[in-house]
Amino acid sequence: MYNFLKLNGTKTFLLLASILLSSFINYDSSIINESYFEGQITYDIEYTSYSEKFQSEKIKEFVGSKMILTFKDGNYKKEYFSPSGTLLQERILNLKDRKSYLKTSDTDTIFWIDITKNDSKTTFEVLNDTIILKHPCTVIKTKTIVSGKNFNGKSIEVEGLFSYAKDLPINPIWYNEYMEGGFKEISKSGKGIAILTINKGMFWEQRIIATAIEKRKVKKTELDINLKNVPLKEL
Repeated sequence: MYNFLKLNGTKTFLLLASILLSSFINYDSSIINESYFEGQITYDIEYTSYSEKFQSEKIKEFVGSKMILTFKDGNYKKEYFSPSGTLLQERILNLKDRKSYLKTSDTDTIFWIDITKNDSKTTFEVLNDTIILKHPCTVIKTKTIVSGKNFNGKSIEVEGLFSYAKDLPINPIWYNEYMEGGFKEISKSGKGIAILTINKGMFWEQRIIATAIEKRKVKKTELDINLKNVPLKEL
């Protein structure tokens, strides 16, 4: 799916679009005994611009060229870095709080989304399986109509293509309350970690591809976010 940086209007608009692009509790007895993925995955992010106004290298500077995903029991932290290695933003999913948090490098404000709500309409279809980086994958294509409250009153349509690795499984039971972006239903079909994501937005295409996968125990403190004595704002 899915910045809220203190930037000028154009930059804020573009970062909101990027976030909304990006990018899971019913019982399923067929997966109850599986060993679910836990660990860290590093991704490279590339952009193909649809307009000369948005150069891919500039997009990388304020959206990110690298992402590190740290994952445990359905919760995660996504860290986005610029080409120079500067941490631009962090996105933290806390299933217990039923919230997704966003923290950027240039403001103390922490933004959050209620994952039990869904203000956009998402449809999806399961495509033919494929092999990505030697991982068998379920491929899902999504189409989302994003409401216009963050886009000057205009609704926009975005598309995504997600390759979920079957050998890096997740438990859809974790995401029964995850309504935002339609992920509750998508996770029942995907059932894995996405190792390739292609987001098609208004101004560019974003390609997020895994470059390193490390299965390891993750401490809960690695996914912590400090919410004390900081301004909070709902998106």
